[in-house]
Amino acid sequence: MKKILLGGTALAAAALVAMPAFAEDVPVTSGLSLKISGFVAWEAGLIIGSTDDQRDREYDFNSNGRLQFDFKNVTDSGLEYGARIRMNNVNRRQDVTVDRQYIYLKGEFGTVTLGDSPQVAGDFGYFFAPDDILNAQGGYGDGLDGNYRYGGGNFFSLDPTYQSGLDKSTSIKYSSPSIGGFIFAVGFTPVISDDKNLSNGTQGRADLFDGGQIYENAISGGVGYEGEFDGTSVKVRGTASYANGIDQHWDLETYSAGAQVGFGGIVASLVWVGTPSGFGAGATDKNFDTIGLGLGYSLGALNFGLGYAYTWADKNNNMTQDAAGDAFDLKDNHIATATVNYTLAPGLNTYAEVIYEIQNFRKQNLGGGNFINDDKSWEQATFLTGVSVAF
Repeated sequence: MKKILLGGTALAAAALVAMPAFAEDVPVTSGLSLKISGFVAWEAGLIIGSTDDQRDREYDFNSNGRLQFDFKNVTDSGLEYGARIRMNNVNRRQDVTVDRQYIYLKGEFGTVTLGDSPQVAGDFGYFFAPDDILNAQGGYGDGLDGNYRYGGGNFFSLDPTYQSGLDKSTSIKYSSPSIGGFIFAVGFTPVISDDKNLSNGTQGRADLFDGGQIYENAISGGVGYEGEFDGTSVKVRGTASYANGIDQHWDLETYSAGAQVGFGGIVASLVWVGTPSGFGAGATDKNFDTIGLGLGYSLGALNFGLGYAYTWADKNNNMTQDAAGDAFDLKDNHIATATVNYTLAPGLNTYAEVIYEIQNFRKQNLGGGNFINDDKSWEQATFLTGVSVAF
């Protein structure tokens, strides 16, 4: 019996030795490509003037980084598949935020995306022409699409995901191939939470049991056309999104329509975003509308961008922001940006930017749930400059 066991062991060992030779012929990751990209940025900011006098100082420095991993492969049948992991807030002050984590399958049938990716309303609804011109990185020199580290920026939308919360959960979406320039997409998200951390990780969805839900059964769709005529590029798209409000949030209903035209070194864009209900991540059922304009001009290494957004809202929305103090019930919001950006060397960019914003409110909060009609405003102008290295 012992001899038989030893003989069997020898055969098994021989088989294990032989197996790696087959594995080396066709490795699991054969043809899989990996691309690593990201940026590191530094910024200095100065508040030129503001009605908010609660700050200890009117200037500051800021720095941040991003790290992104892209994986891709193509099968013999032509199916492209891959994944993306994007980490934001790569700095010494914050936990790293993983805001992109998804798998995609792409073929003649279109593209299916599974995971934490931009919603259809963001893919199809976003229009801001300077993005095609400026070498901006993650809110640094991005014009209207900045981070607003000194306050403001919370009452306008360049796409329907800006104030709705649609970008905060895991979803499935389908994007069609281009058919004569026409494209469409649809997406579905079971639950959207007020904190991305509630819906991620290996321990299950905390928001299913412990609160934190904003919406459920969110559906988003978009249609569009892209083409070029005698050197002029044209892009037109529209979106519609709906979701059921839960945990004391209003239902979401939001739409967008936008267009962008480019010729030579000039690109211009126009977008409308309308939210009849669910603005402020389901905080109000009053109607909010934004008209956004963008203009970009390139002179090679030197680039310019202008942006303006006007937002108006129905009465009794009771929306405010911390910097506005006791002002409530937003009437309208104006925000404008002017940006100049210069490429010093490959991947090395510098910029200067001015941001101006004024928010007008209808009411004053007297405390104890008492309000009076009183036109109040919050106003601020900021100068920003910085350097970024993109790789």
